[in-house]
Amino acid sequence: MKCFGATDTGLVRANNQDSYVIASNEVGDVFALVCDGIGGGNSGDVASQTAIQYFSEVFSANKGFKDEEEALTWLRYQIRKANDTVFTLSTTRREYQGMGTTLVGVLLIPQGSYVINVGDSRAYASFQDGSFRCLTQDHTLVQDMVNHGELSEEEMMNHPKRNMLTNALGIWSNIRIDLTRIDDPADTFLLCSDGLHGYVPDSVIAKVMLDSRQTLQAKSKQLMNLALLQGGYDNITIILIQKEAGDKR
Repeated sequence: MKCFGATDTGLVRANNQDSYVIASNEVGDVFALVCDGIGGGNSGDVASQTAIQYFSEVFSANKGFKDEEEALTWLRYQIRKANDTVFTLSTTRREYQGMGTTLVGVLLIPQGSYVINVGDSRAYASFQDGSFRCLTQDHTLVQDMVNHGELSEEEMMNHPKRNMLTNALGIWSNIRIDLTRIDDPADTFLLCSDGLHGYVPDSVIAKVMLDSRQTLQAKSKQLMNLALLQGGYDNITIILIQKEAGDKR
């Protein structure tokens, strides 16, 4: 298995509120996460870093999972604990009031591949049959409008409220957790903040991801440059994980 991660402040923002990690536990399982912090001042940084640090610590001490049920229970529990941690900071420290963070991740274990999502960061994958698709659905006001037939996918891309979240880590005491098992044989996973997918169309991302001649580092650099060429209006974070023949995860 090959992994690569990168983040960039972009060309407009003063600081980078994104955070990411590619972690492994005691038995070699892989857990990769991207968080995109929200909140005024530096509090978005704190929210995303707090969540990433929490997951890094609890996963590095993990001894593996006996079955899928144990893995899913662990994921749901730890996401809620991470939410509690960020929520407590945001409600007890005035300088952190209103902060939160998105969360998207993939857990790769012998029992399968599992994608988690809270917010509007995204997971994508290219598959062995040559296809490419998004594995998550944004938790945003405009996505809800699309789901209810009030907007088209094309209208959503340019809607003035496209970044209005309906779900995020640390904003509310209760959160919605999307957890999906990926049954099709994935070749490469992409996790990213909306600094990429909010400015680079999925069709363009797919073209880069399906180019088998490029290394993960080259693909990441190309995707990053595409976002910067669109103006670099937001922080950009990318994780790529390529599964190889013989991988048990």
